[in-house]
Amino acid sequence: MSSTALSQLPQKEQDPLEKVYQSLRTVERTKDYKDFYSYLKSTRIPFIPCDERKAGTMYRECFKVLHGMGQISIPVAVALSMHYYMLAALAAYPLSKKSTSYWKREMLLAKIKKERLLIANTGSVRTFKDTAENSGILARKEKGYYTIQGKAPFMSLAGVADYVVFAAELPSGEKAVFFVPLDNDQIEFEHTAFGDSMQGSFTKAVKFKNLRVGHANVLSLPDSQASNCEILVYQRAWFQALIPAPYLGATSEVLSCAKAFAKKKIKNGKSLAASENFQGRVGELLIKYRAAQQLCEHTGAAMDDFKRGDRISLKKLFESSVLSKHFSTHFAEEIVTQVRYLMGSQFLLPGTLTNKVYKEIVFGALQPMSDTDIKDYFARAFMDPCKLSF
Repeated sequence: MSSTALSQLPQKEQDPLEKVYQSLRTVERTKDYKDFYSYLKSTRIPFIPCDERKAGTMYRECFKVLHGMGQISIPVAVALSMHYYMLAALAAYPLSKKSTSYWKREMLLAKIKKERLLIANTGSVRTFKDTAENSGILARKEKGYYTIQGKAPFMSLAGVADYVVFAAELPSGEKAVFFVPLDNDQIEFEHTAFGDSMQGSFTKAVKFKNLRVGHANVLSLPDSQASNCEILVYQRAWFQALIPAPYLGATSEVLSCAKAFAKKKIKNGKSLAASENFQGRVGELLIKYRAAQQLCEHTGAAMDDFKRGDRISLKKLFESSVLSKHFSTHFAEEIVTQVRYLMGSQFLLPGTLTNKVYKEIVFGALQPMSDTDIKDYFARAFMDPCKLSF
């Protein structure tokens, strides 16, 4: 067949997700991360929660994207997980169609998809608070608007996202969720957290200085005076559930590097890959990797089983997300460290993926809920099993 005839044959279109991954690989070399986020917004990938409303399916699709991104860049995958968890929790929570919040939510999701907006958020519950200042975010209701002031220590996608979503506390003790454009003089970004270790996540502290927000950009939270307000717990469950994806993705890539390394190394006429010692050590690491994967899959099933107003299904979802986050991030860190022992100095060569992942894998276990918070939660549940305290 001639080359002309070949060119006229229909070409298989490249998978949009693979195109995103290909772009990210390029950006990991050039470090033009803002260009990558601009490209990402032109695809459907960030807006999966706007199109898919079944919680379990949404979780699995978002997890798949973040796992693949984690194989290339933990910081970028973590940043996108912040956008995903807020958007997914908003989209999947079964609000009553009779409520004002439902129709505000629908309009908001339509706007995000139509205008292709990246969403930042101000993070989750932290173990320790800075005693030097009141770092909470407070809201005061005025005539026709709310006034927001306060500070949050961490926000990914700072300077990249289009809007920020955050919860603020009113003088009554109730909370409301605010949706605000980030291009505003009353919003300031301070130092970059973590330095170059998480370059690409654009994580900074954010400060609100008497920011005015109209009522149209506010979702009220019923019963939000309670620390275990259902919709806030649901949101936190989504946060915990998506954290493992970037770190497990990076771990799978490090395991692939160990496999390639073992095939190339020979001792006493036998490849390292063929040695029983190597196979036993790698087998143990793969058991932990698969255990982490299955914990995450269990969380997806709990997403499907959740029912509004059902405290037992909420507890199951929340605890499943916390357990998958805890064991996945710790197993990921342990696996990467053990591969370093297997590969030796080659693991730490400058410019290698293994060296880069080794510096970044530690952040998984540090993300909220921290080990301290998790142990405290289960200890309280043990002492008073009849009380659902989140």
